[in-house]
Amino acid sequence: MGAVKVDTTKDSRKYTESYALNTAKGVEKLLRDRHRISSRRYSGDYAASDILIDLNTAIDNAKLSRRQAEAVTYLYGCDLTQAETANEMDVTQQAVQQFNSEACRKIAKIFRGWDYGEVSVEMTEEDEESA
Repeated sequence: MGAVKVDTTKDSRKYTESYALNTAKGVEKLLRDRHRISSRRYSGDYAASDILIDLNTAIDNAKLSRRQAEAVTYLYGCDLTQAETANEMDVTQQAVQQFNSEACRKIAKIFRGWDYGEVSVEMTEEDEESA
């Protein structure tokens, strides 16, 4: 007799992440998880694509200063730590933290203007591994 392989733990490896994009903390969380959400696009998750498009549009509309944009790019695009970002930008770690905080506040303000609330993304362990 043959055997059938059934994954009985499949659903237990799924979880939902929520992002309150009208708050600076929610924006920061989304930026931090951007790579994981991006990987969802390749499995047909069109909502993940929409979230990332909206995030990029909000960043463009937020009128970030050059230093704020640079800090966001290093921290979330290049996945550097605050200390590594400070070294690259030739500023203190506290300055990087301030640039990032102000950038997240400006981005959240754009989302509030769009009347954006909370968005949710269903994640899996595979998303974490691929990011």
